[in-house]
Amino acid sequence: MGTEPMSFAPSEPPQPPASSQSAPSLSEGSSFPSSDPSAFPSSDSSSDRQDDNDHGDGTAADSSADLSWAAVIRPDIDPDVLASDAADAERRKHRRRMSREHIRRIKRKKRIRNILLAIVALIVALIGIAGWFAVSALKAFSEVEAAVSSASQIQTQVMAGETDAAKASINDFADHIDATYHETSNLAWTVASITPYYGSDIRAVRDTVAILEDVSNNALPKLANSVSGLNLRTIGIKNGTIDLGDMASIADDLTAANSVIADANVNLGKIDGTHVQQLTDALATAKTKFGQLSGLVDLGTRVANLAPSMFDLTDQGNGKARTYLVLVQNNAELRTTGGIPGSWGTLTVNEGKLSIGEFEPADPNAIVSQPIITLTADEKSLFSEKLGTFQQDINFTPDFPRTAQLASAMWKHLHNQDVDGVISIDPVFLQNLIKATGSMTLPDGTVLNGDNTAQILLNQTYIDKPSGDEQDEFFSATASNVFNYVLTSAGNNGTGLVGAVKQSVLDRHVYLWSAHDDEQKRIQDTTIAGALQSNPSKPVAGVYFNDNTMGKMDWYLTREITSKYDKTYPTGAKQYTIHVKLTNTADPAKVGTYPDAILGHDQHDVTRSGEISTIAYVYAPAGGRLVDWKFTGSGAGNGQFDSIGVHDGLTLGAKSIVLQPGESIELTVHVATSPVGGDTAMILRTTPDSRE
Repeated sequence: MGTEPMSFAPSEPPQPPASSQSAPSLSEGSSFPSSDPSAFPSSDSSSDRQDDNDHGDGTAADSSADLSWAAVIRPDIDPDVLASDAADAERRKHRRRMSREHIRRIKRKKRIRNILLAIVALIVALIGIAGWFAVSALKAFSEVEAAVSSASQIQTQVMAGETDAAKASINDFADHIDATYHETSNLAWTVASITPYYGSDIRAVRDTVAILEDVSNNALPKLANSVSGLNLRTIGIKNGTIDLGDMASIADDLTAANSVIADANVNLGKIDGTHVQQLTDALATAKTKFGQLSGLVDLGTRVANLAPSMFDLTDQGNGKARTYLVLVQNNAELRTTGGIPGSWGTLTVNEGKLSIGEFEPADPNAIVSQPIITLTADEKSLFSEKLGTFQQDINFTPDFPRTAQLASAMWKHLHNQDVDGVISIDPVFLQNLIKATGSMTLPDGTVLNGDNTAQILLNQTYIDKPSGDEQDEFFSATASNVFNYVLTSAGNNGTGLVGAVKQSVLDRHVYLWSAHDDEQKRIQDTTIAGALQSNPSKPVAGVYFNDNTMGKMDWYLTREITSKYDKTYPTGAKQYTIHVKLTNTADPAKVGTYPDAILGHDQHDVTRSGEISTIAYVYAPAGGRLVDWKFTGSGAGNGQFDSIGVHDGLTLGAKSIVLQPGESIELTVHVATSPVGGDTAMILRTTPDSRE
């Protein structure tokens, strides 16, 4: 640093110059002098001093000049400190010598170490969250199971008139859903929902719970308030008068609850399956149970809004009696909605009091020269003008509202009487009513019960009473007798009566049409309306039959009809397989003993020999199509539909089939829904079965 090399002082302490009275200033490399000679280490030998005074050029330094006023001495420093400083200096020297690549390697190692530490920390955190999620998932699953159990009981309890128990189940359902929502809303579920692969499964569960939570908050309280008004123990027919209990007072609450539940049912249908089959099955079960609840609430809502006015029990009825035309269909000779109109009559309701008019047989000769109302081009092409001119062919069409319009117009033409609506029933419905109210005995001694009514009316009567007049008289009298019996006996089992009606509606043995537009709009898309469905977002396919035997052989025609999902197209349209198997179960050894009324006759009025002639119609869903088809067995012909047509915008295929006793035919048809149907499952509607 510009100083002379350090030298060691002589044994005598130096004296400052005489001309200076103050301490000298410190220069770089100098030190305060020590007054203690012993401060110098004994190892400071003369040889060392000689080395220190060596300038490196072989000459000795002039020490007298340097020590003119003070000596430069060694600092009093701990040797260990000196050693440490030397080591640090050595390290710094080596560090300065490291290459840039070496430095980068060191930094890379540090970075990898930090990353590994972060990963370990993340893994530890995830393990903690996973444990939390596992515990939470078990709790949520337990709550969902309890919620499903509660929901499963609601319908049974309502139908049994157990209103207090139903309220408790509704409240339990809400509590369990709330608890599930709380569990699935925590951080563990949020983290799990963004994990690869299974994250979508977690989101499906959370979405399902969120939908049900909305129902719990916005629908179930109103539904619980409505249950008392749906007490089936107070609803029924007592002494010939309809008693609806407090139904009218709950219409608003039911309507509000139904709106929320219906939306939730649609949204649940949009939730996809998962990667875990058990979870997919659990979600499917939840959807099914909720769908049943939705159907029950929807039915209750419609009944609560319609029944009071339709039975003239509110001011909306204006104190004016209602008159309904009742069609009794005969399923032994098939028509698309059930069977030919065997008899018809009127049902009048005045402030809830029911009265049955006289029933009369449908006249096979009641033909008008022109269609009673104008037919569409589709109707004429598919069903001919008989649809509008022949009384027993007014239900060639599977669209019951159209059949009802034709029936009311014909009744008006024949009896000069307007009706407020049309109700269609069949012997299976009568059997269900009798099962609920108890067996009855007809004037001729025939005993009808909950097991034999359909067989007696659809088959045995034709064997026991071969005369057409006897048959007509028996059927007309039976319809009136059964109705009157039910009106006087139903009060003993109101819940059973409602259950019988409900099941008959679901199995399509009862249809209802109202001549009042506002009422018809409320039921138009329900099962009881029996209307062709033209909404592509709610796919409905159909398989219907019209008899061409012109006899009563369809009692021996058994049907196996199924539909199953196949696949989804890239467009979103879904494909289903509809399978139909028809069998003529008549005993070849006995058909010769059947009366002509059962065997029927051909176009030339020649009695048939046991064959069944049927026209089958397969309807694709609205906005969908018939993809392909295959027919096998007797009567399959070339395996093609006889014709492909359109009815009210719906594509359909028609096939004429003839089956001899013991023969069968199978129809396999692939249909596609409209892409706008989304995940809504396709419904398959069929001509009602007389053996249900």
